Amino acid sequence: MKYQIHELSTRAIMRYTAETSSGVYKYNLTEDATNRCISFSAPTMQDDCALFYQIMCVLHGDDFKMPVGVEVIPDLSNILITVDFSGIFDRSATKKKYIDRQMQAESMFRPDGITLDFGKGSYKYLAFERSASMSRNSRLSFIRADFYEPVRRRIMLDMNIGLCQLSKLYAYNGLMLTSGFRIPDMSIWDEKRIVVVDNPVTPVYEANIITAEDDGIENAMRKYHRVEKKADIEVTEFDGEGLVSREFAEKMDMEFCGKHVHNSFQIRLPYIKGVVHEVDFKSLFAELAVPYIVDIWGEKHPIQDVDLILTKSMFKAFGWMTENGLSWAEYLARCKKYHHALYISGVNQTEPQRYTELNYQFLNTVSMTAEEFRPLDLPLGWKYSLEEDNRNWITKETEIAYYRLAADPASRKEYFIDALNRSEADKRSVLLAKILEKNPLFINEPIYTKELENKAQSLLKQYAIGRLIVSGDNRYLSGDLIRFILMLVKSVADVVDEYMGVVARLSRECYSETVAYAPGAAYPLNESYTLLRNPHIARNEEAVVSPPEYIGPLRQKYLSHLSYVIMVDSRTLIPERLGGADFDGDMIKTIADPLLNACVARNYKENDFDAYSHQSSIPLLKIPSPNSLILDANDWQARFQVIKSTFSTRIGQICNAAFNRSIIAYDENSDMAERERLQRETEMLEILTGLEIDSVKSGIKPDLTEFLSQKTVSCSSFLKYKSLVGEDNSQEWYEPTKNEKLNKFFDSVDWDNVTSNVERLPYLAKMLEENTPKIKVKPAEDSELFAFAQIANWQEALNPADMDYMKTLIADYKEALNRIRRSWHIGDIKMNRRNDIERILYARGQENDFTADELYSVFNSFDARWIKDLRNLLTEEQWHLMPLDEREKFLNLYLPYGTPEQYHVLFADFRHSGYRIFGDIIC
Repeated sequence: MKYQIHELSTRAIMRYTAETSSGVYKYNLTEDATNRCISFSAPTMQDDCALFYQIMCVLHGDDFKMPVGVEVIPDLSNILITVDFSGIFDRSATKKKYIDRQMQAESMFRPDGITLDFGKGSYKYLAFERSASMSRNSRLSFIRADFYEPVRRRIMLDMNIGLCQLSKLYAYNGLMLTSGFRIPDMSIWDEKRIVVVDNPVTPVYEANIITAEDDGIENAMRKYHRVEKKADIEVTEFDGEGLVSREFAEKMDMEFCGKHVHNSFQIRLPYIKGVVHEVDFKSLFAELAVPYIVDIWGEKHPIQDVDLILTKSMFKAFGWMTENGLSWAEYLARCKKYHHALYISGVNQTEPQRYTELNYQFLNTVSMTAEEFRPLDLPLGWKYSLEEDNRNWITKETEIAYYRLAADPASRKEYFIDALNRSEADKRSVLLAKILEKNPLFINEPIYTKELENKAQSLLKQYAIGRLIVSGDNRYLSGDLIRFILMLVKSVADVVDEYMGVVARLSRECYSETVAYAPGAAYPLNESYTLLRNPHIARNEEAVVSPPEYIGPLRQKYLSHLSYVIMVDSRTLIPERLGGADFDGDMIKTIADPLLNACVARNYKENDFDAYSHQSSIPLLKIPSPNSLILDANDWQARFQVIKSTFSTRIGQICNAAFNRSIIAYDENSDMAERERLQRETEMLEILTGLEIDSVKSGIKPDLTEFLSQKTVSCSSFLKYKSLVGEDNSQEWYEPTKNEKLNKFFDSVDWDNVTSNVERLPYLAKMLEENTPKIKVKPAEDSELFAFAQIANWQEALNPADMDYMKTLIADYKEALNRIRRSWHIGDIKMNRRNDIERILYARGQENDFTADELYSVFNSFDARWIKDLRNLLTEEQWHLMPLDEREKFLNLYLPYGTPEQYHVLFADFRHSGYRIFGDIIC
């Protein structure tokens, strides 16, 4: 189910602002102006979420029922909108136009809000909430003023929150906007069924760390400096994860997909976020003869009544609930009062994985020789299967996969036939497999060859940008759930001594600190595994673990089904090493490639690796946790400053700056002194990346002037290539094509002198394609494909009803195809020529006066056939050669009645190839 939610461009809205006093702007848009601000390039339909349901309750009443059989709900289209602030706060406020934009944007957050008209009358809209993904993309929701207080009261459960860590309040209110599947079970709001337990906090003493310390100034923007030292680190165990009973997991999954195939669920409830893993703890506790568990408030709960066990770290409103004098039972009662529900925002995959993908950042940091990466004596392409070569190298699996798709007949068929063995295969894949199974000669038909070619090209593109295939899989990172059960039992045993024997029994099933349990792995057993998480900037950001030597009976019985989870000792620094990962649904890569693991393990062994404490002389990169700024949640200016800070994120710039340095920092052929300097800078940038990411919750941003404003290293050729392949295929007539740019790039690099493994990747991918002979496809004759047609009177064996149905289907298809060819709609072409329009506006100094979205909207309501006629008229009347007076007459005749004069002037202005604007929009 989806909702119709409009997105508006801030830059377009600013076109209609009026300054009422110094620095204060008013927004009062007419229906026509509002429509011109709608971004037609943005998706209009959005997935269901908790916030949409709450607004529907305010609109229709708490007893309303969700419509059945309706795919799109339009009810909220004039109540909640999304506003795009890109290009406003993510620009340095040093130029006047950016200063002006930010001042105008600030007025949108005032109590007066902005007035818009979506065809149902003028309404005031106020700045509201945003999800994490909206924050990353500079989007903020605005809600109609008459809905603001009722909806806010519902999502905040009538709690009064004044002075607080405002950035965290925004982040946790934003959980309501996370897309998810609603589980409509109001009986869950029962303190007997949902239990909150505490997170143990375990110290790790005298860890070697590299961290950053600020300058001591309590500002929202702080300057940090690098510090290397020994320090005690407190580790929050099971941060963000809990358990769900087998019975309730089955009920949720049946609601979610109609069958019980998932075991790990990312969930959202009011101010509750994390992942719960299905464990049959009721049977387990019965087997252990432990009748109850103890919650964070010291209350006992019979285990047979419990369905969800949450940790305190999952419950983001714990402090606010306490400040408001609410008990847990009262909190749940308010959830039920406002018809909140549990939402599933993600689940585990059900098919086991044999392979995962590396990324270029990790490839650049791992200690690896050129021979280990790709031996120099290997051919650049393959005329035979690589599997005949007994050696192992890092790019081997990727090259094998390409050879199979491009040059191996048996593997090309297997690519499709494999769908019959996958439970998650879609209907199309199954049908293609069955056709091929019936007659293998169909493999040379276009529907098969095009898919194989597209897959092979996609693989080459991934190869070129460092996404190499290696043995391993992707899993949820989790603490050891046997230790989680031990924690629950110990809270009982601390009060009643008779359960100490159970504690001892569970303790015997726990592992040493560097052992990881990954049930159901489809790849071969190895001596060690490497754990990775994105982004991966410095060498210090991976963990080496080993598989268990034994699996205890309780672990086998109650945890072995969690095949999408890897369990590590939550008391260690493993999550910290993985970029400060949590257990709340963070995905990590488990690398099972023996060669790659040997490269990583070698790096640790050479640096005094301690298997017991998981410490090493390779220091841990510790991201500091500054105290969030305390601000008034009811102060509109404070809310504006938090949004402004959030929308000015520079994570991509930091990662690129770090990568440019790491190319030299981890290249064994570089100058030693330069390597050491750039390695320190790379490590510092990794820490600053973490601070920048955390600023969404803390409200405190690092000062990056030292690294982003000063160019100390040249841009990596790899990043130049990555930028080129990321461009779209459109270009102006005077610009080189994308292929021409790529050819120029390859010609400009002396590949024989490139020493970095990562920087060689684009060249290796190009050579693999050029030097691997592809299968020459020759379609089979119709008589071979449809052998049954050679049988006399074969038509008589067909069901007449099926024949009539097929004739009707083919006729309907042809008619639909003809209608599509005749029709045309401005909103469906995704504004393919907006770059040309924006270039012309910029050249004429009008980029602040008009936006592409706004200009496209002028024609949005035009009839498709009228648009087609207008396109023909532009050619017949030679629009590009018209003198000014004839242009004006033409526009008066063909622009919609009431089109503002400013658009007439704009379209008639032919400076800097301005004649193209009119044609660009409708062509």
